Amino acid sequence: MGTVEQARAGAPPKHARGAAFALFSVCLGYFMVLLDGSALNIALPSIQHDIHGSLATLQWLVNIYTIPLACLLLSSGVLADRAGSRRVFMVALTAFVLMSLACALSVNVGMLIVCRALQGISAAGVLPTTLAIIARSYPDLAERAKAITAWGATGGIALVLGPIGGGWLTQSLGWRSIFLVNVPVGLLALWLSFRYAKETERRDAASYDLLGQVCAIAGLGLVVAALIEGGALGWGDPVTLALGAAGVLALALFVYIEKKVASPMLPFGMFRRPAFTAAVVSGFAFQFGTFGLQFIVAIFVEEAWGYSPVQAGFLLLPFAVLLTVGTSFLNRLWKARGMRWLLINGSCVATLGTLACLAASTPSTWPALTIGFAFTGLGAGILAPSINGAALAEVDSQFAGLASGVLNTFRQMGLAVGVAVLGAVLSTAGSSAGLRIDLVVGVVCFFTVIVLAARYIRR
Repeated sequence: MGTVEQARAGAPPKHARGAAFALFSVCLGYFMVLLDGSALNIALPSIQHDIHGSLATLQWLVNIYTIPLACLLLSSGVLADRAGSRRVFMVALTAFVLMSLACALSVNVGMLIVCRALQGISAAGVLPTTLAIIARSYPDLAERAKAITAWGATGGIALVLGPIGGGWLTQSLGWRSIFLVNVPVGLLALWLSFRYAKETERRDAASYDLLGQVCAIAGLGLVVAALIEGGALGWGDPVTLALGAAGVLALALFVYIEKKVASPMLPFGMFRRPAFTAAVVSGFAFQFGTFGLQFIVAIFVEEAWGYSPVQAGFLLLPFAVLLTVGTSFLNRLWKARGMRWLLINGSCVATLGTLACLAASTPSTWPALTIGFAFTGLGAGILAPSINGAALAEVDSQFAGLASGVLNTFRQMGLAVGVAVLGAVLSTAGSSAGLRIDLVVGVVCFFTVIVLAARYIRR
């Protein structure tokens, strides 16, 4: 049946259905990558009890995923330009599904950590390719904008379902089920992308900068390792000092390489613009405070207060819901006020919410933690999209992809360092005192965004 007959019959054109299924496939991949992190936080104490790991082990389970994801985002974008985004998406998603299955079948903590690292590498191939496939599927700009809105809403749904779904799965079926659920979802996404997604245009992209990539991963990994092991072994322990020194040396070598190579993965010339640098640092501080605290609160209420995974999920649900409301609704509603206004006021709300959490001390004071952290999520949701806008407003349109990659790399680094630092504080200072110190650190992060936005982001 032709297009005219389809329209008369009320059926959408074939190309529209194909684009919708392609959009659904990349949204499923995006959903899996985000859900994996938010659901895992609730399951961490159960994993700790089952495999007899320490707090440092739990930090590694989060960061061994985040570090390769952060460091490989830029290179995976270059790879997608050369090989095609659809191909990279499908290969990376296949690996993600296989590693999810391997995580579920892990027999010890070593195997689980290795599989999580491979999951992070796979996720780095999934995330940058989703928007490229959407752009290829929706050449019309108006339709593309609607598709990207649906893609963004998928992230909000993942954040909301993560605490409750992760808690229910962990308590009902065990922690392995949060990895197993990726298998059928991933297989459906793979079939849809194979059947309906179109390959993107390939071009001769810049160099992969392999040596810089290796130094970046080694430097960030070693510094985070020093922070994690410092909380477990002590800050003066030879292992901690050796890891920290090696990490600093690797990062120094990375800076040297990036200044010398023709096509650096992280061009430092972009940081000559103060507003762009302010947006990137704000992204780091935002991820550090928001999702570092999410990790700590999930651990605290289950370990110190004895909450079940489902109870912990419900306690964190208002945070996730209001984060989504702030991102998907309030930021758009108030966008006419400007990015600077959104950054400052969103950070103020997050600061006040985090300060309110300081009133929580015993299980009977849970409303202070729930309500306060909910406002932390609301403020974070209001400011989060404007960090991207502030960064991209300061670069030429031809470098928008690179600027976005740099920003997202620093945001993921903020998450990795946040989990390491806040976890080390919790381990060193004890549960109640450690939580309070971590909350104060979170306040400092949000206040940093206020100062940077007020000083450098234009009205």
